[in-house]
Amino acid sequence: MAQSSTKVRIVGGGLTGVLAALQAHSLGWREIELHERFGELGGTDLPRRDHGLELCCRPHRFGAPGDPVRALLEAHGLAFEDAENRAGSVSPTPCGDMAVTHDFSGPALRTRQIALSAPTGDSLADRLRAYPSDIAQPLTRYLQWRLGAWLDEVHAAAAVGLGVDQVFPTGVDVADLALARRACPLHAELYAIPRTLCGRLDDTVVGVPTGGVSGLFVGAYRALERLGVSIKLNSLVSPGQALAAGDALVWTADPTPLFALAGLEAPRQVGKSLATHVFKARYAGPVPFLLRNFTAQGAVCEIHLYESRGQVLLTARCVTEASDADLRREIHRLMSSFGGASLSLGEQMLSMVGPQESCPTIDGARKLKAMWIGLQRRFGAGFVDAGWACAHAGERLDSIATGLSQARETPETVAA
Repeated sequence: MAQSSTKVRIVGGGLTGVLAALQAHSLGWREIELHERFGELGGTDLPRRDHGLELCCRPHRFGAPGDPVRALLEAHGLAFEDAENRAGSVSPTPCGDMAVTHDFSGPALRTRQIALSAPTGDSLADRLRAYPSDIAQPLTRYLQWRLGAWLDEVHAAAAVGLGVDQVFPTGVDVADLALARRACPLHAELYAIPRTLCGRLDDTVVGVPTGGVSGLFVGAYRALERLGVSIKLNSLVSPGQALAAGDALVWTADPTPLFALAGLEAPRQVGKSLATHVFKARYAGPVPFLLRNFTAQGAVCEIHLYESRGQVLLTARCVTEASDADLRREIHRLMSSFGGASLSLGEQMLSMVGPQESCPTIDGARKLKAMWIGLQRRFGAGFVDAGWACAHAGERLDSIATGLSQARETPETVAA
């Protein structure tokens, strides 16, 4: 066993890897090594670029001032601009129309009552069964349209990334809903009230990196260099190599290679791929803006408007391929109630197909836990849980901080 390891090796130079390195330094580690397989920090978090414009496949937002992740980055010189958290959604109605909800990006579904049943399992299907049937049924249609998978296979944690973690039940008295949310934790978890209806102001601000996401990672590289972190770019490290040196290890990259080391078969991925299209745009409304389509109709499931170097860009994520003309018509139809009249789409800058994000399965969640337990038993407290099962960056940061603290306090950290 390696005695009193003072070195921590971090594999993966995306946002989680950068946060792990900064957190390790704040906890007293001074020999910090960060490995990134590409030629710059950012990993899969880094957007594609075209003539300086960032072509983002998904929104990159940080919390308001005081958010732990943002505060850690700001403490090391990275800057953010505050922006209004503007969002909207379109949802199905019993008569087949499209219900429009402003300042709320989740589904708004009509129901006659708001009683809930406690979920009886860990799947996304179990989570939906907790709702009344007139909410559960349209949510099921949406998720099958979006994922093309059996919902009993998908872990309930996927609800966050898919935008269905909270539902606004229309057709009920908002005062009764607010009372139910205050009285019952389950109601507070599964139901929401748009802030325009309850006067809540605590979620109106998001942080946008000054200089864009690319600028964030350039600034992170400089900050880590100032701290003395050894940054290894174009560095492919196997789990065996990373653990053999006897150092503490935080593996923030794709955990798939770790399963074989733990004697487990890697979990099967579910969910059909999404097509992503990025357009130049002119738009008189506020940006950033996020719109989700819960109607389970058409091709577009999500629209994101944002600004890059003074140019407004629109990202449309689609569950099926569509012609350029059909795609433009559908974007305008969905945006018609959100300033669509002032929206003009220019040239298409990017068209690509990629996997669904944030879609953990029941099998994957169980194997992640078994893998982590097995590797900790084998290699000691120096194998740090990078929070792969956590949905939010703040939760991953907490998991890493806890693991690094335990590794630093444990005399025997890693098996050589």
